[in-house]
Amino acid sequence: MTPEDGIRNQQHQVRDAAADTASARSALPGRILENLAHIFQLELRLLESRITLSLTEMVNHALAGLVVLFASAVGGCCLLTALIMVLHQWLLWWQNLAIGGGMAIATGAIAHASLSRSAPQAETFVRQHPTTIYAP
Repeated sequence: MTPEDGIRNQQHQVRDAAADTASARSALPGRILENLAHIFQLELRLLESRITLSLTEMVNHALAGLVVLFASAVGGCCLLTALIMVLHQWLLWWQNLAIGGGMAIATGAIAHASLSRSAPQAETFVRQHPTTIYAP
């Protein structure tokens, strides 16, 4: 191989490398967009799985709360009826119903007062810590 052939080979190699670099540069934006689309799809799948778990947990919690609420309401009605029936042995019906209704209203007022007293504390905590994120 002559020195001229070596120079020509080097020139061809440089031209091929330049052509490869140019083709790689032209393909680069396409690869970047493809990678970004893939990352976006993965993030959406992750978000979907987290939202699904959160919603499932929230629904389960709400259903449990409703079961407790209705069980408590039915139990309270049964206890109130039992009280009225026991009092009926000594008093008239209108007196029994008045005592039972008064007790129900008093219980509701006490529950409302205790719940409304604890609510401002939660509001002041949120005002003091506005960046805290609450997870279900």
